Amino acid sequence: MKVCHFIASRGLGRGEFYVDLVNELSCLCDITLVIPKGSHYLNRVSDNVTVCQYEHKNSRKNPFLLWELRKKFLEIKPDIVHSHFAKATEIFYLLNRLLNIPHVATKHNPRKGNIFNRVRNVIAVSDQVKKTINNPAVHVIHNALSPISIAPRKLRPDKFTIAAVGRLDPIKGFDLLLRDLANLDVKFLLKIIGSGSQLQYLQGLIKSLGLSDRVELMGFREDIPQQLSEADMVVVSSKSEGGPVIALEALFYGNMLISTPVGIVPEILPPDLLVEHGSFAKKIEQISQDYENYAERFKQLQKLHQPGFLLSNIAGQHIKLYREILGYNDAV
Repeated sequence: MKVCHFIASRGLGRGEFYVDLVNELSCLCDITLVIPKGSHYLNRVSDNVTVCQYEHKNSRKNPFLLWELRKKFLEIKPDIVHSHFAKATEIFYLLNRLLNIPHVATKHNPRKGNIFNRVRNVIAVSDQVKKTINNPAVHVIHNALSPISIAPRKLRPDKFTIAAVGRLDPIKGFDLLLRDLANLDVKFLLKIIGSGSQLQYLQGLIKSLGLSDRVELMGFREDIPQQLSEADMVVVSSKSEGGPVIALEALFYGNMLISTPVGIVPEILPPDLLVEHGSFAKKIEQISQDYENYAERFKQLQKLHQPGFLLSNIAGQHIKLYREILGYNDAV
């Protein structure tokens, strides 16, 4: 089976789950990845994956772009094309009026994307994302990861240590988290890991809230699993998410997790660990006072949910769906 994944984005940062997916799938079938020239994630793509880069940019209806991509798909001759996000899905939907290749598209976030209402086969990365798609043929297949080995956790620090990870972007809600934690009556240290456009704004906010000795902006880090393991708690404060990646990482490496009810989080956390903005300080104080019990509860949640988010299992679910779409007899 020859599968072609199509991505029309050059990439934003850590959240390129589709790269991990194509790498894993390349161990199971013939994979070609069609991407824009200069994509930031190219160095992460496995040598087992055939990479096909295209030149043209601008509008998704640019006739030169469409002509170039049409030629590439005809040369690749895939059994099925798997597009990611709205832009790639719209482009291939247009092309496929002529190509007539079996097509499945993944919607990675809950933002608007009317194209997913028209594509015949759609994958949603969470139940929340599925609810945004008006299409009877929607399959929920989660994002996933392959856990790595990390050093054992050191002794717990004197301060209650909280890790928050993500782009410094308004959608991540770090400003709201900071305003909330200014009211936290616990000796704590918040480590915000990530880079982005809100750096100066958050630096000023931390100073104005009197949190300079309790908050560290750590910038981009490669050792996020280790950072999560060393923290007492991971906090997700996002306003909207498809995943988020950090929730998966906390599921494998963290000691405790609370989050706004975004993405996959309501599927892995009980209601009392789902927190709305304005309530983080109260919940963190409550957990810090009964930490051992909360940490043990989270260990049980990890044991329950980790198998469902292993990349090897998720890749198998994709292969099964491809075979169903293609009408293979063993796809039951």
